[in-house]
Amino acid sequence: MDITDPLMLGQLAIRVGLIDQAQLNEAIDDARTEYGKVTPDMIHLVRVLERKGYLTNLQTSKLIKGDTDGYFLGGYRILYKISSGSFGRVYRADDPRSGRVVAVKILRRRWSEDQAKIDGFIREGRVGLTLKHPNIVEIMAINQEPSTKQYYIVMEFVEGGNLREILQIRKTLQVSESLRILEDSVSGLAYAYSRGITHRDIKLTNLLISSQGEAKLVDFGLAHMFASMSREDEVVDRTVDYAGLEKATGVKSGDVRSDLFFLGCVFFETLTSRSPLTMTKDKYARMSRRRFEEAQTLKPGDVNAPPSVYQLCETMMSIDPRRRYQTPSQVLDAVRAARREMAGSAVGVPGSKPAAKSIFLAESDVRLQEALREKFKELGYRVLLASDPSRALDRFRQQPYEALIVDVGTVGDDGLYVFEKVLNEARDKQYLCAGILILSEEQAYLADRVTARPNSAVLVRPVTLKQLHRKLLELGETNGERGG
Repeated sequence: MDITDPLMLGQLAIRVGLIDQAQLNEAIDDARTEYGKVTPDMIHLVRVLERKGYLTNLQTSKLIKGDTDGYFLGGYRILYKISSGSFGRVYRADDPRSGRVVAVKILRRRWSEDQAKIDGFIREGRVGLTLKHPNIVEIMAINQEPSTKQYYIVMEFVEGGNLREILQIRKTLQVSESLRILEDSVSGLAYAYSRGITHRDIKLTNLLISSQGEAKLVDFGLAHMFASMSREDEVVDRTVDYAGLEKATGVKSGDVRSDLFFLGCVFFETLTSRSPLTMTKDKYARMSRRRFEEAQTLKPGDVNAPPSVYQLCETMMSIDPRRRYQTPSQVLDAVRAARREMAGSAVGVPGSKPAAKSIFLAESDVRLQEALREKFKELGYRVLLASDPSRALDRFRQQPYEALIVDVGTVGDDGLYVFEKVLNEARDKQYLCAGILILSEEQAYLADRVTARPNSAVLVRPVTLKQLHRKLLELGETNGERGG
């Protein structure tokens, strides 16, 4: 039964725990002042409550209907719906105590009646709990709400949008941006594959792009579960595509090269605004071998990019799995080579020089700043410099560099934390980043706290510029490249 009395609506909001009496009184007073009525109309009170952020449109809609549950799940307050699909709805939610914003995926009730499927949901969701990587949306919890019996997954909330939404607005992306998104995506795939997990549902909507431009894969470990739960006439679209590709190429389900093929399709679409595969709702047409054999490829003039970009896309989308890249790590190498070529040469201009390698110096001594800057510029490096070591971490996340030197003797112990953090993130994303930590004689004991890595070194003063450069060259050779 719908509620028409504004004060009854306010009391219900208090009863279900959305607001308190003081917030309701404040909203009533504001509505009286704004609209000149002793008892404000429903629409006026709701407008004030929503404007103040005490209630959301989703919550007021439920309150008007007289609903007494569905406002909280696992202690999180449901704010509004983000998206919905055949298997679940995704909501933005927050923790009333900490204010942390999360995304909550709620399994539709009709999938919660079979214990075998429930067990599968929980089992597959736990796969996601094991994946902790910057380019994979983190799953934080999987549970069932005792009062409503609903099964749900709590995930990291990514402020931004999915890749399909972005392409609907922008149509195509710049080649450099497409390559960066591809690199982020493959980094996530490589991390999961190293743990024996493939995605099985690569598509535009499962690539979230944060407001900082970072790409994150979502629904890791869930596509297989959803496919096993589907009725014959209700299969996840991309599951049909995967089955068709694997049947056409004779590989087993779960082959990581299938993920690479469909990520290649995503890359193609970001560059051209069109799908390389013929799109149809007919299940049998989607699974036809001919559909994959006739997939579009990049043609000369489609994009203003060097041959490496064309080769990258073509290899990822090869119908023959033996000609495709065999692992995500191989794709990472190819993407980074293409990015270096894009950055280091003017397309179509022969004889262009490769881009200079970037080195970040965390150094607060002004005299040493200038000496280090000039030395490494003379050696051909692009020098980034800051006295605050935290800037090194911020910059690496925005645009990775090839080497990091942190002088803990001048920037303090925080420099050790940043040094570890940058090199750990470089390892997780499989970037080639060499690191040198410089300690004063009094700080020599800190060397034992530094993680031993083939691409890093600890030097204790006194250290000459020549020694520093020689060590950087040694680390570059360990990384498979030569510095300077």
